[in-house]
Amino acid sequence: MLIIQNRLQPGAIQNALFDLMREGLEAVRVCSAYMSVSGSEILLDGIRRSADGGNHDRIEKTIVTSLDFGITDPDALAFWGDVPGTRVFVAGAALLDHGNLVPQVAFHPKLYVFDRPEGGIGSLVGSANLTNRGLTINSEAAWAEPAHDRAAEMNIAWDTVTHDAVPLTGKILARYRELRRRMPRERAIEELEPVPEPAIGPQRRYTPFADADVDPQAFTKMWIQSRGMQGGARTQLEMPRGSHRFFGATYEGYDYDRVEHIAEPELFSGRMEWRNRPVTWHGDNRMERINLPSAAMGGFAYENSLILFRRVARNRFELRVYPWDSDSARAYVEASRRSGLVFRVGRNSERLAGFLP
Repeated sequence: MLIIQNRLQPGAIQNALFDLMREGLEAVRVCSAYMSVSGSEILLDGIRRSADGGNHDRIEKTIVTSLDFGITDPDALAFWGDVPGTRVFVAGAALLDHGNLVPQVAFHPKLYVFDRPEGGIGSLVGSANLTNRGLTINSEAAWAEPAHDRAAEMNIAWDTVTHDAVPLTGKILARYRELRRRMPRERAIEELEPVPEPAIGPQRRYTPFADADVDPQAFTKMWIQSRGMQGGARTQLEMPRGSHRFFGATYEGYDYDRVEHIAEPELFSGRMEWRNRPVTWHGDNRMERINLPSAAMGGFAYENSLILFRRVARNRFELRVYPWDSDSARAYVEASRRSGLVFRVGRNSERLAGFLP
């Protein structure tokens, strides 16, 4: 499957990686020319949610990157070095002996391999580095292969492309940090810079969704800004009136002044699934709500975040939650803004919601 990502279609690489991991994991192998901490955190969260019982320690992880040009964040190397069950390798270690980080031949692959418990292999190969921007807003192209017919060929390819990499040691990391600090830089390394804040402006400028002429079912992604959550368990999300249509439901009982059931979409995140998460109408405050899974159920902490629903099949939706000021949240909000698809949750609310294809 061809995967295309840009600032109007953010997170496509991340989605593809998560979809591949959801098929089951025995081991993960990543070969990326450059890496950042935030990109690494995104991948590790996907690994954790795709591991049985959420225990990523049992998943064998092999991380290969380069020291070329001093682009890879040394903190990303340290991050993976501290993750249980992880081996870290680096290309370009010979540069350290020469006192510079400029290679004669660059190490530039981007290959993500997922070994499955039954012996199968899935992979993604393309242009995206394991960085925050590579997984969110950069213009990237990749090919995702859920199941290789010839797993041995992929193993040969992996061995070939990583042949020159050596195990990361404390000595290598310390020397890399030292040389990287000495490198003159006219500007910051953009690949490692945070995703810019969305140009939202005053939130009152946006139309309440209930007043907008937009069909939510025409889109595959809906995000909603959360601040405080509702309900005793603090897991009820107030949604825009009419957003039930995103979940494929029909409802017109807005004159009803109590709580009424509208729909019951299936939610999942990695290997976790929740089938009893009702969408309801609450007549007392004239809002629709969805009851999300608690952290104890394998869900998330929802306050001050962007809550994303991604439709993958009829009545089946992936649930993702990102801190409101995170790279991923910024990417989704700005993409919706550029497409004219940002709305206020309600007439008296300053929370925002948005849609994407």
